[in-house]
Amino acid sequence: MKVYVLAGAIFSAALSAGCSSSAKPPKIDETKIKLFAERGYDSGIDYTTSTTSLPLNIGNGIRQVTIVQPELDGKYPVVIYLPGLGESDSAAQQMRNVWAKSGYVVLSVQPLQDDVSIWSSKAARSGDFLYLRRERYASEVVSARISIILKLLEYLKHASVSGDTNLQRMDLSRLAIAGFDIGASAAMIIAGEDIPNISNEGLSRQTGAVIALSPYADFSGSSFDVRYRNISMPVLSVTSDADSNTNDSIPAALHQAPFQYMPPGNKYLLLLSGASHSTIGNEDPLKPAAANGDDKHPQTGHEGGSEDSDRAHGTRHGSKSGNGDNPTGYSRRAAAESPTQRALMEVAIEQVSTAFLNAYIKNDQFSKDWLTKDAQPWLHEMGQLKAK
Repeated sequence: MKVYVLAGAIFSAALSAGCSSSAKPPKIDETKIKLFAERGYDSGIDYTTSTTSLPLNIGNGIRQVTIVQPELDGKYPVVIYLPGLGESDSAAQQMRNVWAKSGYVVLSVQPLQDDVSIWSSKAARSGDFLYLRRERYASEVVSARISIILKLLEYLKHASVSGDTNLQRMDLSRLAIAGFDIGASAAMIIAGEDIPNISNEGLSRQTGAVIALSPYADFSGSSFDVRYRNISMPVLSVTSDADSNTNDSIPAALHQAPFQYMPPGNKYLLLLSGASHSTIGNEDPLKPAAANGDDKHPQTGHEGGSEDSDRAHGTRHGSKSGNGDNPTGYSRRAAAESPTQRALMEVAIEQVSTAFLNAYIKNDQFSKDWLTKDAQPWLHEMGQLKAK
């Protein structure tokens, strides 16, 4: 698996460097990326995978679901990936591929169509991001999001034994939920986050672990010690000291609150140094800058080419908004990151998250030991992997 990750990281970083400026692009330190990847986590598994995109009739509506899974016949544990606000089911392509190559059936779905097309809304066009945040995190909207995830799981249970060849390799008794941004919010509710007027509808009993990429937290509602006290399952949170939204008042440090207030027991925090919100979400670094030269950007939402076209051109990511339109005109580039830094941090997220899945979904002791003993020396100055 190391070679696949490394090649994607270097190619993506090189393309990002070439598009970031009309001046001479930064030189990519390929040796540094290669050495870092080789010294990290190796699952010892590298399946050939296939990708399928299906329209599924879930919750009285059609939901587009992208499935990446090993081509080899067998039963594999399942990861359901929930994209960020403004993203479609094709988001975080590289990260999902890495998980699938390590022996998982990875399904990506954006539960609500409004979460895909949010940047074409009137509020987005006027730059009212505070209103958008309040709207998309309103209790009735969050409840609808959770309800669709439950209906998806019920659909998959039936389909896995009904003869659908695309869905027959799932072992739903071993299930992880992963999400970025607004998807991380839903994942944390499934894990057991206590939010007034919102139920996880029993999903926590069916889930073995959660990965929250840029977990959401604010000061409204219950106090943190109440909100996170019932989360008993394994949880990996991923954030950074630069994981902040330039159009929001929520500080980067607040993304660490879930880890700090969850009870101890198989809880991890990957805290990277300088990683942008888009890097944490495994987003396409090639997004063009705003036409008016304004490089402000909301830290949610993305558009880009289709997964198939990106794969054909060898790019590392395949996120898109679903409607192919970014009406705000904002760029999501991480100007402070060098292409080499971005690639290194992406490798770190991919390898730590894969080790976490193997440790707690496959119950692999080697992976648990790597997380607690070897990960921090490997990360070194790039960040910290905290455990409790």
